Amino acid sequence: MNGIELLKKRCRWLLEWMLYGSIFISCCAVALSMETSWQLRLPLNHFFFYLFVFSATLFQYNLHYLVKTSANLQSQRFAWSQQHQQAHVILIILGLIGVVISLFFLTLKHYIALLVIGAVSAMYSLPVLPFSQRKRIKDFGLLKILTLSLVWTLVTVWFPVIHLYHINEAFWWVFFQRMIFLFVLCLAFDIRDVPVDARDGIHTLPIAIGVKNAYLLIYLLLILFVGTTVYYLFLFPEPLQMAAMLISALATYGVIEYARRHRHDMVYLLGVDGMMLLQAFLVAWSKL
Repeated sequence: MNGIELLKKRCRWLLEWMLYGSIFISCCAVALSMETSWQLRLPLNHFFFYLFVFSATLFQYNLHYLVKTSANLQSQRFAWSQQHQQAHVILIILGLIGVVISLFFLTLKHYIALLVIGAVSAMYSLPVLPFSQRKRIKDFGLLKILTLSLVWTLVTVWFPVIHLYHINEAFWWVFFQRMIFLFVLCLAFDIRDVPVDARDGIHTLPIAIGVKNAYLLIYLLLILFVGTTVYYLFLFPEPLQMAAMLISALATYGVIEYARRHRHDMVYLLGVDGMMLLQAFLVAWSKL
């Protein structure tokens, strides 16, 4: 094996750990949390706050893939998870350690927010609904994606500012816009998972309305996202931030169109999820 091949092998190993080990998505959660502070012109939180967001995301996602028993047979991520169970265990332990350490530095308002977010998350995954067949929110198509988008929005918009900020119009615009953006990303993943969800009897939104209509909904939501961005400019004149959001919307459209033709796990985990990181970087640039 020559030097170039060895370098490629090591880069792929690192990329798989970052993506399949949920390190990258944990960084995206931190980036979106920081973006909220930049958008609302608030000071960033302290290191241990972001350690909590990173560690909690790392813990939850790795736990999910550790216990996951089925997926698309072509899923590279699922194959990696099956071959690297010990890696998930290590990352779960590291995430739990980070959560425990950072909890000592959070405020009472943070703990209250965590109770709310935890309750919503539990309803998403646990069989607590009073129905005979489907008892989890994730078993209902529209509720599933709304709840997942809401949890991510609560974590990355409400949680970072709850102890610093009173709720006003600017907050609600950021909250609404973020939820649209995250709904679009979640819907793209639901479209990818249609074969597996249909097989497992999970009635996701793309299964209910059809894949073609699901893509149409994505495009309509991106138009709505752009509309809220333009309207936000009239309320709070920040043209550079508007430019950042417009570039983010255009890039998201391009990535989802690419993922539509190339359904490899890395395209979604690095490309579609990466739109969160890109948006945060663009907003940070707009504040320089």
